[in-house]
Amino acid sequence: MKKNVYSLSLIAVVLSMGEWSCRLEDINENPNGPVEINVSLLLPSAQRDLANAICGRLFRYHGIAAQQLKGTDNQELLMENYNPDELFVGYPWEDLYSGPMINLAVIRKDAEAQQAPAYKAVANILLALCTGLITDTWGDAPVSEALQGGDQLYPRYDIQSDIYAQLHAWLDEAIVLADAESPRTPGADDLVYGGDMEAWKKAAWALKARYYIHTTGVEVQSASLALDAVQQAFSSTAGNCQYPYSGAASDSNPINNFFTSSAYAVVDPQFVSVMGISDPRFSHFIDIIPFTGGQSKVGDFRGLAQSPGVFIDATELKFIEAEARLRLGDQDGAQAALESAVGESCAAVESFLGTDLPDGDVNELIASMTLSGNFDQDLALVMEQKYIALFTSPECWTDWRRTGYPPLEPNENGNSDSNPGGEIPRRLIYPQSERLLNPNFPGSVTMQDRIWWDNN
Repeated sequence: MKKNVYSLSLIAVVLSMGEWSCRLEDINENPNGPVEINVSLLLPSAQRDLANAICGRLFRYHGIAAQQLKGTDNQELLMENYNPDELFVGYPWEDLYSGPMINLAVIRKDAEAQQAPAYKAVANILLALCTGLITDTWGDAPVSEALQGGDQLYPRYDIQSDIYAQLHAWLDEAIVLADAESPRTPGADDLVYGGDMEAWKKAAWALKARYYIHTTGVEVQSASLALDAVQQAFSSTAGNCQYPYSGAASDSNPINNFFTSSAYAVVDPQFVSVMGISDPRFSHFIDIIPFTGGQSKVGDFRGLAQSPGVFIDATELKFIEAEARLRLGDQDGAQAALESAVGESCAAVESFLGTDLPDGDVNELIASMTLSGNFDQDLALVMEQKYIALFTSPECWTDWRRTGYPPLEPNENGNSDSNPGGEIPRRLIYPQSERLLNPNFPGSVTMQDRIWWDNN
């Protein structure tokens, strides 16, 4: 009899626990904690975080590799010697993955539930930009299994050719979504275009042009596809895709912050010699630091607290057009696009700074841009001028790796375990955190191991 009583009691306890478990689940649901996050709250911080990543550590690593900057101390000196700290290279990786990319992934996911395809379009475009920076800096990287939080703690690495296919897929989807009816569209929370979806669609085409031109060495149709994309993108400085820093202490361009707070890098004399002091943009690109024997920092065009954080601009697109036409054998078109690119660069300086460059000097500069009909010489001229005009952009290192122009000499003391042979780096080593914590880590690489599109 006791056994039956105990059994009945146990059943009662189990049933009671089940009932309380359901109640506890109800109690533990926070009615004030939304399951979905309002996408409009995430967008402005994602845009600023992306600009900070580009103008922060990525600017310094890419700038030193492309010999636009010269590291003089601290981690910048290690990069100057092509021997960066394995821990420190994880910071720009985290600046992207843990900063804008996680928020953009949430926007993409929640935008559908919130009937906001316009937000998903913007998130697609910015996520493509972030992912492009990751893969162009490190090569293979976690993409398809990344940004899933606790659902996937150890994402596998996608090969770069597959990542590029994903970039175009995101951008293609964004172009369609930008035209879709959207009950909710960005407005003041969109710090780049203020919710102008036509402008975002053109920005998507601009990025497609960039990623197509990157692959001219590995994909036969890339130049033609790049040219087609350029023709559907924005065509003037007014359409630039960029973050508008206010210049306030809490919203200041990191390039300005770096040169204000440290002396760990200066403008590389190599870049000064390529640009030349006769260039009418010189004093706005480069600022000679008094009492330093000629050392210089980034000038007021890209180095002010309120200088915009550029994602992609009209100047870059004009140079992409010039290169694409050159590769397609359109000499006259390439000539016109090159002249337009240099003119657009000068106009951008005037527009941002509210100043006039001397007309005679600008006209003389543009007139000196004469293609010869020799492909290698003409490509060298286009890429050298792009290297100058896009000063501080990550594209400068990318362009040098894929074309070899402008011709650069490796830094002294550049031979290290990370960079055997001492030549100019072709990529960054992976972060220590990935090697130690991700079992899908593909194995250590050196900075001389080439990535997929780099076959120059």
